Amino acid sequence: MRSRTPNLTKSEGYQPHVVIPYNYADHEFASKLTAALRHDRITPWIDDVDMSAGVLLVSRITQAVRPVDCIVPVISTVSVGSGWVTHDLGVIMTRSFCGRRVRVLPARIDDCALPDLLASRPYFDFHRNGWSVAYDDLLVAVHQRTAPNVAPVAPASFRLPRPARLT
Repeated sequence: MRSRTPNLTKSEGYQPHVVIPYNYADHEFASKLTAALRHDRITPWIDDVDMSAGVLLVSRITQAVRPVDCIVPVISTVSVGSGWVTHDLGVIMTRSFCGRRVRVLPARIDDCALPDLLASRPYFDFHRNGWSVAYDDLLVAVHQRTAPNVAPVAPASFRLPRPARLT
């Protein structure tokens, strides 16, 4: 799997550190994403612990050996129904770790509605846009977070949710 995204890292040898929380039902997608990120010189941290089992993602990030650059939660119908999406991501989005905020880059993998917490945030739509487009856009966003001197580029599939219709 070859990426179209150029190497945008701060310096030779630096690898962004990404955490991928997911529900066990989405393990196959999370594993594929982990392998792809490793291939593209991003260090993913994926835990084989089912996030719906009450694991506090916040404590895992706080205990991480190196600072976390981004969190890429796998968002699906199953994960939206579990507590970690609303609780843990809510805490992460309002708190700083090691003196800085962690960027949350949701990866939507089915036709689920985004929870209110993420409804106004951009996300990567692997379901509608397909793997290649969404993954390449995710790489750009991760590298923009870790290489601030790079001019921002709006990824093609980095979507804002549509506003609800007022009736």
